[in-house]
Amino acid sequence: MLTLYHADTSVCAAKVRLTLAEKQLEWDGRLLNLETGDQFDPAYMKLNQNAVVPTLVHDDVVVIESTVINEYLDEAFPQRALRPSDPAGRAQVRLWTRREDAIHYAINTVTTATLFRAWEQAKSEEAREARVAGIPDPLRRKKWRELVDIGMDSDYVLEAFTAFARLFLDMEAVLEKRRWLASDNYSLADIGFLSYLNRLRVLQMDHMWKESFPHVTDWFERSMDRPAFEAAIGSWIPAYKIQAYKEVGDPLGDSARRQFAIALERLKL
Repeated sequence: MLTLYHADTSVCAAKVRLTLAEKQLEWDGRLLNLETGDQFDPAYMKLNQNAVVPTLVHDDVVVIESTVINEYLDEAFPQRALRPSDPAGRAQVRLWTRREDAIHYAINTVTTATLFRAWEQAKSEEAREARVAGIPDPLRRKKWRELVDIGMDSDYVLEAFTAFARLFLDMEAVLEKRRWLASDNYSLADIGFLSYLNRLRVLQMDHMWKESFPHVTDWFERSMDRPAFEAAIGSWIPAYKIQAYKEVGDPLGDSARRQFAIALERLKL
């Protein structure tokens, strides 16, 4: 039996739901509310001491970290394989999936500088300070405070946009030659980035690839057209959250374009 502990808008949880959908596996879900702190429940932290989602339980086996979970699912359930059968092809998948941590960090940066910042600024100063004090890692605490204080003007945001620009440049070069990232077949490499790009889309930042990277644009549209997208992402994000992302992202369009242009120029020098 497969049980997935997940959250509706979590990009990492969405990655695993995509794999489950593509492989047409039956699973039981435990939906956590990250806004109210379900991830810190002692019972959940016995499964995942990092207090993050997703966590997969397969019978008596507990697996954490979305990239690891996806690899586990593809190995445990080899039907409808999401990795090439040859070593060279699997190496290509791994080269892409090992980049997911950097993109996750960048997505976290942009989400904090936009949506989370809007939420935090609506709170009292006392509540904001309590939220900061609850972050155990001093580096993460410093980053959170700066992003909430100055938002898109933070150097963290430019660093994130540079990571996106580098990814899109590399994706564009590969997608000029083949249909999907690792080969001509859809794989875990494609699944790994789809939820991240969708987060940028709902934040009204899909201009990053639409205006500069036609092959990435085509890849994203074809990925969204797959039935698994609606099953794993589209049907899970509540309409009010989609609206919240839009309301936050719309006014930041000019700032996002400016930052992304600077990031691209950096990489071309």
